[in-house]
Amino acid sequence: MKWLLLLSLFGCAQITSLNLQKHQFGILPLQIVWFQVAGLEEEHLSMLRFKEPGEVRTSFEENTCLGKSWSYNLYNLRPNARASFLSQITGKKNITGTCDDADQKPVWSYLTASGYQTGILEIGANTERSIVSLTQCGEKGLTFLSNIYLWQRQIAPSGASTWSPDDVPLVQNKIFYEKSCGQKSCGTSITEDTTAVYERLSRSSRRHMLIIRDFSYLEALENKDFVKAREILGELERSYTYFLKAAKDSSETLVLLTSAESRLIDMPDQGKNWYEFEKNGTNLQAKRTELMNMVLASGARAENFCGIYSDADIFERILSGPKQQGLELKIINPFKR
Repeated sequence: MKWLLLLSLFGCAQITSLNLQKHQFGILPLQIVWFQVAGLEEEHLSMLRFKEPGEVRTSFEENTCLGKSWSYNLYNLRPNARASFLSQITGKKNITGTCDDADQKPVWSYLTASGYQTGILEIGANTERSIVSLTQCGEKGLTFLSNIYLWQRQIAPSGASTWSPDDVPLVQNKIFYEKSCGQKSCGTSITEDTTAVYERLSRSSRRHMLIIRDFSYLEALENKDFVKAREILGELERSYTYFLKAAKDSSETLVLLTSAESRLIDMPDQGKNWYEFEKNGTNLQAKRTELMNMVLASGARAENFCGIYSDADIFERILSGPKQQGLELKIINPFKR
């Protein structure tokens, strides 16, 4: 009888923490902030963690969940960042790098039907990597990119429309370029631009998703400019801190970070070598792309992103959860497995 009493007292206890942090399970995310950072891998955080005397815990390490995603698709074991990000956005593995990719249905097309507004801010995306390249695919490319806001943080082509943190336009199906950006750099910081865009988008609709796609970090790694790579990573970390606070202040906010084309960096293993890196960026070597990418998540439905899965599974993990009205989605996807 005593044991029955104990079971009745504790048998219905609700788990309210995850990764030793307070967490509510099964919450529908009404605000979604999704960082897609090309080239990033967990060990790269050491460039920030060991920057100051002693250890500095970064906001990337304060997430509720850490996951790993297999990057391979039906054609490559190590697809490029463009292909991996499209697989994450569409939930499909048959990404070809051609206009056939525009035949897929992106995550925002489902969100729009549930009253969400979606914006995409691209940072350092060249013509080949940018999602804007799908506009060259005719009507199906325009359909893929329909009903979203598009901002570019790079130099504007001649005659293109521009934006600034003080004046963020909200016009669907039109591309705007950051007016302060020149050939080498922008007059504003990544943090200024990301927060300004988000604040403008969030004022327009309570239900929204902002996708921040960064390729500038990968470009710095490819150029072996590790000082610049660390500066970009620091800017992204400051932006991430801003959104992580939003997730802590609101139970309906999901902050997600996924990587692609993650690069293995041979970090220094001694203090002297690390000092040389801190001084001028030497003693680091970027090696080939890894087979898995990093996933970080905090806030609403962050529990969906713990574990190991494929890039294509990220799509459904955003949209699927316990029975709630409005966003659940079960998809018959012949290309997932």
